[in-house]
Amino acid sequence: MQTSPTNPTLERADGSARRGFDRAVLTGVLNGMFAVNDQLLEALTECARSESAEFPLNVTLRARVAALTSDERQKAARCGVFLADANLVDFTCWREVALEGKSTRSTELLQPWLPIEESRSLANSVLLVAWHLIHANPALARVLLGMSTSGIAAFRELGVADLTHIARRHPEWVRPRWADRLDPWAALVGGTSGGASEDPRSLTLRCLKASARDLKWLSAYVDPSP
Repeated sequence: MQTSPTNPTLERADGSARRGFDRAVLTGVLNGMFAVNDQLLEALTECARSESAEFPLNVTLRARVAALTSDERQKAARCGVFLADANLVDFTCWREVALEGKSTRSTELLQPWLPIEESRSLANSVLLVAWHLIHANPALARVLLGMSTSGIAAFRELGVADLTHIARRHPEWVRPRWADRLDPWAALVGGTSGGASEDPRSLTLRCLKASARDLKWLSAYVDPSP
């Protein structure tokens, strides 16, 4: 029985449609990441303006962060990487909280920097968007989140209910990324040029390099050897 040859036109159409769908999904997830970045930056701004709050970044940036406008926050939010850290270097501790209801990690040294409800809202947003990004494109997620392969694998095992439980139980674990480094945040908020932020492309490149640096460190010290 002779089989019909594959129709290249249909193949191209099918492939194009599939790639178009993937692009649409990825675009949606990236837009979600930008929205979470903006939520984080807004929270940082409110924190910087509150004299009683524990400011989580270098203290020299507090005045500049407090002065950020909505437009400046949105511009910084589209820097090209995830600006929130959810203890992604050691994600196994999150897995313990979600799947076993306990953790070996002590939280005593993590000082709250947001009111509890706002902290939980931010934690929910960060974890859900990171989860969607990891499922949409794990390789890209490693770069944008600075996660190890083992961390990606652990995160993929969690469900939405697990993420909600984690966000409710330990929202203080979600903090600004690179909190102990001045340069990335000075560039993001314009702290090194009298309030004028970098060109968007230069800022994206700087942030991608910072994220790649995290990834290189993780690959060397966290990922298991092949």
